[in-house]
Amino acid sequence: MKLQNAAALAVVTVGAAGLVQRQWHHRQQNEVAVMRNQLEWLRHVTTHPDFAQLWKPEDLSVEEYIKLLHVNQQICALSLQHRLGILRGRRLRFCADAVMKSEYSRRYWERFGSFREAEADGDRLGTAFTDCMHDAYTRATKNNDAPKNPVLVDE
Repeated sequence: MKLQNAAALAVVTVGAAGLVQRQWHHRQQNEVAVMRNQLEWLRHVTTHPDFAQLWKPEDLSVEEYIKLLHVNQQICALSLQHRLGILRGRRLRFCADAVMKSEYSRRYWERFGSFREAEADGDRLGTAFTDCMHDAYTRATKNNDAPKNPVLVDE
């Protein structure tokens, strides 16, 4: 009887693990589908200035808005890689720092970073990603404030 119980428990455990794995895979597929839609919309807006005109904030030119949306495309792609577990830890920090080296990336974050942070509220992965991007922005702006050619002072 004990062997039958152990076998039944093993079957239930394997079945439950399979259900969890399918659920996880389904969630990843949904995230990829949603991101594909987002990236397609961004591609459309960045290649059709007349369409971008409809969506741009009033205080930005269409050209400026399109440049910022190109940064958004890059950040969305990194975000998806993070969500899928491909980009984590030091590699994520490296990529975030590389993105924030661009002047337009920093402009994007200044303008829309708080929106992304609010959007990620309550989402553990989204918050971790956004925090990493914000930290990279902080490092980049701190480095940009440093003098380009520091003057050495003799003591």
